[in-house]
Amino acid sequence: MVKQGEASESGKKTTQVVRCAERSSPQQDSCWSWLVCFAGVVSNVAICGFTYSYGILFPALLDEFQQGKAKTAWVGSIAMVGIGLYGPLIGRLYQRFGARLVSFFGSLICIASLIATSKVSNLYVMFVTYGALFGFGSGCIFIVTYIAVPSYFTKWRSLSLGLIAMGPGGGLFIMSPIVQLLFENFGWRRTFLSMAGIDVLMCLLAFVYRPVVLDSEKEELKTNEQKEDKKFWDISLLKHKAFVLSSLAGVIFYLAHYIPPVHMVRYLEEVGFSEVVASRLYIYSGVASLLVRPAIGRLNDFSWINMIYIYSVASGILGLVTLLLPMATSNVHFIAYFVVYGLADGTMGSGLSIAVLYSLPERLRPLGFGVYQSVTCVTSACGPALGGLVADLQGSYDPVFYMAGAIMIFATAILLTVSCVKKSKTLTSKEEVKVWESLLVVEKCSVV
Repeated sequence: MVKQGEASESGKKTTQVVRCAERSSPQQDSCWSWLVCFAGVVSNVAICGFTYSYGILFPALLDEFQQGKAKTAWVGSIAMVGIGLYGPLIGRLYQRFGARLVSFFGSLICIASLIATSKVSNLYVMFVTYGALFGFGSGCIFIVTYIAVPSYFTKWRSLSLGLIAMGPGGGLFIMSPIVQLLFENFGWRRTFLSMAGIDVLMCLLAFVYRPVVLDSEKEELKTNEQKEDKKFWDISLLKHKAFVLSSLAGVIFYLAHYIPPVHMVRYLEEVGFSEVVASRLYIYSGVASLLVRPAIGRLNDFSWINMIYIYSVASGILGLVTLLLPMATSNVHFIAYFVVYGLADGTMGSGLSIAVLYSLPERLRPLGFGVYQSVTCVTSACGPALGGLVADLQGSYDPVFYMAGAIMIFATAILLTVSCVKKSKTLTSKEEVKVWESLLVVEKCSVV
């Protein structure tokens, strides 16, 4: 009798929790949903723009601290791969505290870290203030948008994800000129302070994330019977050759992919271009990346198109033009390079992650995608520092671009072999695709 009474009381409390959540939860595809989407887009554009602007400030930091290109590049690299490195932790925080608190405190961490960065007198301190802290705070904002925003939509979920995915390209297009203008007028220290001031807006936008109770979550609250079979590792991942090859290609490609944009401003200064002209070139990359992402997403809907070939063409062409970069002499040449870079960045960033998923059966996709994100983030962090080290040792950027181009072409060769491997069962229904779209962060946190 006592147990029955306790069960009845527990059932009443659960019902009250569900009813309370339903009353406070906004309806999906409502006006509030679009407000949340707008907040997510603005947050992504600002955060990605600030993150990508490290390449613009890179020459000033080189001159200020005199620590060499490799060490100085490491600072930005650590910050820019925060999404992958801190992703599991941020995901747990999101599950425990919700989108509003994680995004709000992530914004506060960004503000504090940028203020601290503006005061540093030692590059090694900047590893902590900008590399670690800003990387974690920006990761909180960025990841929350991808997890939370799709839950506010049913009918327009794909569109909302498409808008969110425009963050990196939009950040380059909108925020890079702003950062350049701030730097020209106030110097790098006050530019970081200005970034902190703009980040206050992110704190305010975090409050639009009202909790959404989905039907599946209501059922879970009522029954409390769902259990997850969690595995930290499954050796059967390595039996899927397409997954191994796709991941290997991604690891190698991203080792080189972020080398040119981090060092480009300094390189252009050395060959006679002004800093202002060099910084403005990033706009072309941003626009190209912004425009190609929706097109790649649409092409993925056609089953008769082998997207591996499209990814291979993108990475191969980027590798080739990077090899030829030391031969560029005019502004038109560099504009063309940045356009090609943006097209390849958008194609690989939004497409290769999907290819990795398609190479695995459903039960292995969460683990496989997590492994892919982690290893590619590590190589992404190492790439710019490796480029800086080669430039310091050789006294020239030409060997750096030769190395980066060759690495990307090698990755292309590996990627082409994926089409020769028998694939695992792919996503078969639009509903399944939408579910995975809402769970995945398919952007690479890149650098410029």
